[in-house]
Amino acid sequence: MRAIIVFVLNSAILLTGCATSVRSRQTAQSTTSVIPSPLGVPNSVASLGPYEFVSVQGTGQIFTYSITSRSQVLIEPVYQAPCNDPSGMVITSVAESNVMAVVCYDTGFLLTLRIHADGSLSLLGLVEGLGTPYPGIALDGTNVFVPLFGVPFSANGGVAKVNIAFPANPVITGVTTLASPSTGGFANPGYLTVAGGYIFVSAGSESDPQSTSSTIQVVNESTMKLVGSPFPVAHSPQQLAVQGTVAYVTMFDAVQLESIDISDPTNLRSLEILPLATGAGCHAEPVVVRNTHAYVGCHAEGVIDEVDVTSPSNMKLVQYIPGIDSPQRLKVKGNYLLVTSSISGGSVYQIDMGLLN
Repeated sequence: MRAIIVFVLNSAILLTGCATSVRSRQTAQSTTSVIPSPLGVPNSVASLGPYEFVSVQGTGQIFTYSITSRSQVLIEPVYQAPCNDPSGMVITSVAESNVMAVVCYDTGFLLTLRIHADGSLSLLGLVEGLGTPYPGIALDGTNVFVPLFGVPFSANGGVAKVNIAFPANPVITGVTTLASPSTGGFANPGYLTVAGGYIFVSAGSESDPQSTSSTIQVVNESTMKLVGSPFPVAHSPQQLAVQGTVAYVTMFDAVQLESIDISDPTNLRSLEILPLATGAGCHAEPVVVRNTHAYVGCHAEGVIDEVDVTSPSNMKLVQYIPGIDSPQRLKVKGNYLLVTSSISGGSVYQIDMGLLN
């Protein structure tokens, strides 16, 4: 697998607030699924109106599903991208047209696609030169922010800013390089999100000592300059979700979820580190937040953990949803949780969150 990997690259931190919780199994019959391709690997999921879009690596396809009938109904034709590994996707409106931006892991392209009223897709433009773009891209206005993987044990990765205000002619308008860990070595971004004019980057590192080499780094959107100092976290941080002034970060190796105060982007502060090792454990990768609950994909265990984050300093495991093979991406769509499975011939799940409580 190429970009479908679990981003096993990040570092350590002080343990604060090691609360323990016991989660219960969710027994409601609330999950349906489809298999986009028997050969490809589902990567990312995006949505617009009644449609769900799924990028599939290995086959170069983006599938469209109608999700208006509490099920996923394929809309044809399936879009064939000019690359083998389309991954991260974001959607916006530009000049009264719905536009999707997609990065291609294998070619270093960012594609812009028109989303037609029937859910079909067509190519508008593309920009080359993004090196090795990772799927965890983010959108603010007409700017797409792309994590760029560096050269392992040789060069730091970075973040690119691509403007799609003119979708037929997307332009790279800025690139910043991540800071090295304080002990030396190299850092690479696995995922990023944007909030309040800043880009929050999950920067993993395999440099020694691994207990302190991974960080969360912050970039000013306007200047594309790093701000503050890299904030150390446990090895192998994965994805981030922001709600208000709190970021939630998953830790694959450490089986943890950390809440971080981002109210001052130059001075991040840990609120709590919640162990996810009860029961079968949770090698956490994707995370999304909806209202007072976070949903964490346990990649190795094949479940989704539900966490009460009403108080970010006192998070509580509530329950888990079984039967979700290798969850890689999560997307909230109304009352549904959409999940991609990162295995060849993997599924895309639709979970009715209205039946979870």
